[in-house]
Amino acid sequence: MAESFDEQLEVADVYAEALFALATDAGTVEAVRNELDELVRLVELEPGLAAFLSSGAVDDDERAASLERMFRGRLSDLVLNTLQVMNNHGRVHLLPPLLRCFELRQEQAAGQIEVRATSAVKLNKKQKAEVLRVATELSGKEPLVDYAVDPELIGGLVLQIGDYRFDSSIRQQLRAARAKLLERGSRGVGTETIANG
Repeated sequence: MAESFDEQLEVADVYAEALFALATDAGTVEAVRNELDELVRLVELEPGLAAFLSSGAVDDDERAASLERMFRGRLSDLVLNTLQVMNNHGRVHLLPPLLRCFELRQEQAAGQIEVRATSAVKLNKKQKAEVLRVATELSGKEPLVDYAVDPELIGGLVLQIGDYRFDSSIRQQLRAARAKLLERGSRGVGTETIANG
């Protein structure tokens, strides 16, 4: 069975942690992130390369030799050596999750956190400033806010701060009210009043 993206992230983070530590020691964190970004973009643009990296039919030694030929001198030793270690463990196909984990570690080290603010309509400057203030207060970090619009929310806001989700949308309030009404109806609350009235 194929791994879910969350499972892939968990595995890739082991490699990201080691790569981030080495890049931090070398003072090349930003350069390594840029290399990973370019590499992931290349894999997305070249389906043949993506297939080569993930194919079980390709021998690990053959893939290692190809990685050397393709990338030695084009990628830093840190990034290429990480690819080779991942290849030795049958994990070189986890490049997108590796990049994602590396980004998260870089943001964490800088005291930043990713925030997604979804509203029913586009927020104005004042509302965005308030989202920034609330996200800073809730997280205690510098929020990197991505704003999105979802008319289905009807009104209010959904704020995703790291793993935490704060949903104050009208859609959520309507769902909660509906659930309460259904619960009351299933317990017969309200029918007694009618019968006794």
